[in-house]
Formats: sequence, C-alpha cells, structure tokens
Amino acid sequence: MVAIFFGLYFILSAVFKGMYTIQSGTVGVLVSFGKFSDEVQSAGLHFKIPFIQEVRVVDIKLQTANYIGHEDAQDSDGVSNNPQIEILDNKSLPIGIDITVQYTALPELTNRLLEQYGENYFLKYINPIIRNIVRNVIGKYQAEEIAQQRAEIGKEIEIQLTKEFEGKPFRLENAGLRNINLPPIVLDKIKEVQLAKQEEQRLGMIEQQAKKSQEIKTIEANTKSIEVTTQAKADAEKQRIAADASAYQITAEAKARAEANKLMSQSITRELIDYLSVQQWDGRYPQMLMGSNPQGGLLLSLPNTTTSISPSMVTPPSTLSISPPSR
Repeated sequence: MVAIFFGLYFILSAVFKGMYTIQSGTVGVLVSFGKFSDEVQSAGLHFKIPFIQEVRVVDIKLQTANYIGHEDAQDSDGVSNNPQIEILDNKSLPIGIDITVQYTALPELTNRLLEQYGENYFLKYINPIIRNIVRNVIGKYQAEEIAQQRAEIGKEIEIQLTKEFEGKPFRLENAGLRNINLPPIVLDKIKEVQLAKQEEQRLGMIEQQAKKSQEIKTIEANTKSIEVTTQAKADAEKQRIAADASAYQITAEAKARAEANKLMSQSITRELIDYLSVQQWDGRYPQMLMGSNPQGGLLLSLPNTTTSISPSMVTPPSTLSISPPSR
C-alpha cells in the first residue's frame, strides 16, 4: 500500500515537474543534455521530460540601451542604463556622446542566439559593437565640426549598426544620438564662430535692406520720370490740338470772309454805284472839276453857290466830264 502511494506520488510529481509555462513577450528553448533544441516554444503551456530537459527563456520584447551620464544607473525591465561613451576626436580632445539604441531578439533564431552569445548577449556582443561604431564615426570629425554635423553623424551611426546587425539573431530597431558633450575650449570657439556668423548675417541683412531701399528709390524716380514725361506729352498733345483748332478756326474764318468778299464783289455793279452816288449826293457841285482825258485833264474852278438843286433835277458830279478843247 505504501509502495503504491509512493508510486503515485512519484508519477504526479514527474507530471507536474514536466509542465511549464512561457509568458507572453518571451520564448523558450529546450535543452537536452546540454544541446539546444531546434524548436522554439512560444507563449503558453508546454511539457518537458523531467530531470532530462530544462527550459531557457529569452525576452523578445523591445530592449533599450541608454548611454547617458558618467555612472551606471539601475536597470529596469527591458532598459539597460550605461554611462556615456567617451571618445577622442582627431585632435585628441575628449568628447562625451549620449545615445540610445533599441533592438529586439528574433524569436525564430533564439536557439542560435543562446548557442553563440548566451542569455547575456547584450554585454557580450551588442554593447561592445555600439561603443566601437560610435568611436569610429565620431573619430573622423573635429570637435568643432561635430555640433554642426550632428544629424549626419547620427544617421551614419545608425547605418553602421544596421549593417553590423545583419545576419545576427537580433535586429536593430532604432539608434538616436541624444547629446554631444564638447570640452569648454571647443564650446567657446563654437560660440565665437556663431557670433561671427550672426554678425555676418546682420551685415548681410543691412546690405540687402540698403539694396532694396535703393531699388525702391530707383523705381520711384523712374515712375516720377514716366509721369512727368507722360504729362509733358499730354500737355504737348493738348497744345497741338488747340493750335490745330485755332488754325482751323482762322482758316475757316478766312475762307468765310473770302467767300463773302467774293459774293459782295459779284453783287456790286456800275448801276448800283451810280444809284448809291445819287442817293448820297447833297445837291452841291464840287468846287473843282478835272477832266477825264488821258492826255491831260482841265481843272475848272466853279463859283460857290448856295443854290440848292434837287438831286432828281441834275446829273451827279460823278457823271460829269469835261473834255479839253481841241487843238
């Protein structure tokens, strides 16, 4: 009876010892007599052979490695805090680099990861690789150039890490350059350069403003010249139109007068002249008459008389003519 009891206890203990659970975000690899199994166990309930097989669990969640400050900080779940990476530039000036690298272990290659690097693969492989690549990239630059080339340096570090992680049982997710700590002498020199550039930019802006002001003055002068020229042309055109109108008016008046004189000359006849002479004669003869002979007229002085003769009774003086005596 006792033997049966111990037998059942042994069987139940073996069954319970053979049961194990893989949590979400992790995978398990069975080890049989020191050899890693090719099959990777995902999250859930699994069984193993008691006393023969054991389980190695690997975290496949996102892992973060921070390089900040001068001392190690306490690690947390999935986060490794390390001191900043200190390197020398090509002039042997000390530079501190703060960087954050994120990576994940590939679930399907977990057995290979354990075989090659073991469970603490970060300290054995990833940490040295990060430090070496950062030193190699930063070492190509002078300290004065690093602050200006920060984006380019960060991109180059990420490219180099991605290449280094190719074919490995883990994958690079992100590499971000957080801060560059330069020595005081370099910072002072950078400030001087920045102040010089700011002064150059200020002078450039003043020069541009002066050019714009000169351009505005030139445009205003050209506009005023155009306005004056346009006004002068308009005045000249107005004067020309007025002169043409005046000339036309004078010509029209001259033509009208000439036409009137022509009509008047055509209306004057000898009979009209005689008639008007008779109408205007006051009945008195002139005191002296001159003949109309071309060879010489005779001047005749007539006595003054007060006798008035009616114009209808005599011929007007203009019709009288005295011929000289014949020889």
